[in-house]
Amino acid sequence: MRGLTSEEVADRKARGLANDADVRTSRTYTDIFVKNAFTPFNVILFILGILLVICDEVISAISATGIIIVNILISTIQEMRAKRKLDRISLLVRPKVTVVRDGGEMEIDQAEIVVDDLIVIRAGEQALVDGIADRCTSVEMDESLLTGESSTVRKHEGDKVYSGSVCVTGEMYYTVTAVGNDAYASQMLKSARKFTSKETPLQMETGTMTKILMVIAAILFVLTIFKSILFTHENLGQTLEVFVLCLDVVPIALFLLITLTYMIAAARMADSGVLLQRANSVESISHVDTVCMDKTGTITTNRLAFERSEDFVPSDEASRYASVFATLTGSKNRTMQAIVQHYGEADAELVEEIQFSSERKFSAVRARDGDRTYTMYVGAWTVLGPHCRTDLEIQDIIVSESRKGLRTVILCLGGEGPLHDDDGNPVIHDLVPVSVISIRDEVRPDCRDTIQVFLDNGMDLKVISGDDPVTVDSLFTIADIPGERRIISGPELDAMDPDTFEKTVLETNIFGRMRPENKQAVIETLKKNGRYVAMIGDGVNDVKSLKTAQVGVALESGSGAARGVADMVLVKDNFSALPKALVEGRRTVSGMRDILKIYLTRNLVLALLFIAIYIFVGYLPMLPIQNTYYAFVSVTIMAFFMTLFAKPDNNKELILPDVLRFCVPSAIMIAAFGLAVYGGFWWLQDQGMLNIDWAYMASIHGTDIEGLLDFYSWGIEVNTSEIVARSAMLFFITTAGILQMLLVSPRYRFLSPDGRTNKSLIPIILVVFVFLVIYAMYAYFPAIAVNLVELVIFPNEVFLLLIGITAVWFFAELFVLKKNVFKHAVDRFETLYMKKLQDAYTEGDVKEDD
Repeated sequence: MRGLTSEEVADRKARGLANDADVRTSRTYTDIFVKNAFTPFNVILFILGILLVICDEVISAISATGIIIVNILISTIQEMRAKRKLDRISLLVRPKVTVVRDGGEMEIDQAEIVVDDLIVIRAGEQALVDGIADRCTSVEMDESLLTGESSTVRKHEGDKVYSGSVCVTGEMYYTVTAVGNDAYASQMLKSARKFTSKETPLQMETGTMTKILMVIAAILFVLTIFKSILFTHENLGQTLEVFVLCLDVVPIALFLLITLTYMIAAARMADSGVLLQRANSVESISHVDTVCMDKTGTITTNRLAFERSEDFVPSDEASRYASVFATLTGSKNRTMQAIVQHYGEADAELVEEIQFSSERKFSAVRARDGDRTYTMYVGAWTVLGPHCRTDLEIQDIIVSESRKGLRTVILCLGGEGPLHDDDGNPVIHDLVPVSVISIRDEVRPDCRDTIQVFLDNGMDLKVISGDDPVTVDSLFTIADIPGERRIISGPELDAMDPDTFEKTVLETNIFGRMRPENKQAVIETLKKNGRYVAMIGDGVNDVKSLKTAQVGVALESGSGAARGVADMVLVKDNFSALPKALVEGRRTVSGMRDILKIYLTRNLVLALLFIAIYIFVGYLPMLPIQNTYYAFVSVTIMAFFMTLFAKPDNNKELILPDVLRFCVPSAIMIAAFGLAVYGGFWWLQDQGMLNIDWAYMASIHGTDIEGLLDFYSWGIEVNTSEIVARSAMLFFITTAGILQMLLVSPRYRFLSPDGRTNKSLIPIILVVFVFLVIYAMYAYFPAIAVNLVELVIFPNEVFLLLIGITAVWFFAELFVLKKNVFKHAVDRFETLYMKKLQDAYTEGDVKEDD
């Protein structure tokens, strides 16, 4: 079969007949920029910024949009860098296609396929385009990904081949009839595209929290408009500044922060050898408490070698039978390759065959060997044994070999009848045993240390293999893998009632002789019992279980079908990289939890101060530029470093309830002390008890005192008491926000509200660094404080007073958090949040793609 010529391929590409389907492994650069830049909140802030510029409020306009622009730039650049790295690695594991061109086979990228190409597909490979079968050798296709039908479909010449189907057995040449978006799988994706985007639990939690804060912001908007029209009569510029501050109550950059954190974590995981095919797998992997795996590629290296044989006929006859079978069978798996390497190839003719599949666990050939024609079967003793008429103690031999860690297959002679019945179903005749062949697996040298990491992190480990469970147990012994081992086989599970099956699955950690449906049933049972399951597999027989598990992990050397449905791929089959990824995932989500604590605390503080000061006093609690300063110093700098020193925790519970138990009392305490500072300093200034050097600040500003006060003021009239109170309160809440780091990531137990500690010195160093930066701003760069942030530079004794008040607040908040003083308020807020979250779960986590 010659296939197309190079000229014919070039002609079809020129006519647009190439496989131009969307095979992107991640978002485009344009998509990244648009999604980061043009969120609804960003658009609103940009509009407000333009209006502020029109009203000559340039600094307020910069503060309203500046932090958003910085966020857009940082997140876009970071995500593009992560995309480049992930795309480069993705190219290594993207499915390749074998085609016949110019009379020879060659491997090409799927995007290079053209109409009329002649494609070769073999067991374990997935059809990537549609076509018509030209030549079939014992081909069975799994079309369950397309139709949901679990039974395989035999293919013959002239049958249609659908993209998305998987070759289970045999070999087929087929001619391409449809490519790109015209292919069957692409048409299905197009009609189902709106169901392809799923939110993770954390995304649903933060989405719910955002909706609650949006309601609060909407109420504040209404009150602001009502107050502005009826009472204060502010000008347009002042009203816009109020709107900017009010809108900032909503956690605008929260989803951006989560996405960016996940992308950075995904890039770090890629460096360690784990390619995430779903960005939110970072979160999913952090919740894993049960790891299910086949022994191949995890305990063993997937390299097999012939060990020995126990023959029941003369050895030369047994060798001939083994050689003929291994030569003629189309199931050239690693077992057959080891047999061929030992016995060599034979000169014989294939008459008929049944190729191996994981469901059948046997294969068969009918051979013409010289003047003889005979049938042979090779497979698992548990399947072929019932059809053997023999007094030989084969079971004892197999058990003995299994205890040595060897896998075994039985070679038998069959009857004279055909291998398939009238409906095309495989038939097993009465059999005569020829030989038990033992195959040796090579044990991975690092598997013990890798598995120990799983155990040290409190994960339950279950090996689900198609091999004899005794063999798997012996390999555990050879590899010196610790822990008690409880063993069961697939046939034993099949015989159990549902209750016994469930109990056995939870208690057992070595499953042998497992069919694909057995593996799937085990994972479904674990999930039903609250386990968060990761499944590691490499073959077509693992596809169902990979799809069923919350996290599917495929080996790079595995079948294209397995890689196609997996959430992540182990590059170069590096099993030791997976526990590192699990720990990295836990660290990332734990870091997000800590970031949310300081992030949401700041949003709630802003809401409380806005209500208390603007609604009831009539002044803005802080100018937009001061709000930007507050957010940058107390949240942005901290959040940037938090995932670096986060401690990997067990993330079984929802994140936001724990966050709310911290941020609601903290916000109440910071707001209460902040209002006390605001009122106290207002009174002190009114009484003339503060000796503030206005002339010094006026000289920095380049104007007189009157001009400085007019620059500082907000409102129709200049009010020095309001200016002083605002600056004092801003100094306090900023300092308190920085010190919260010591409570969120406490090094010492006495500072921990919940008993958790973090031995890293980075939080303390970071707090000291930020305080030194603030000190440098006031002492050495006062122009920034005066001209940009519009802060009052107090005398040293006043700064000491504010620091003392902050110290009192710190220990008061620690007491409140430890004693759960605001339990009623927290419970009320948490009840509202959980109700909204339940509504979100009821609606479902599937969203329509853009």
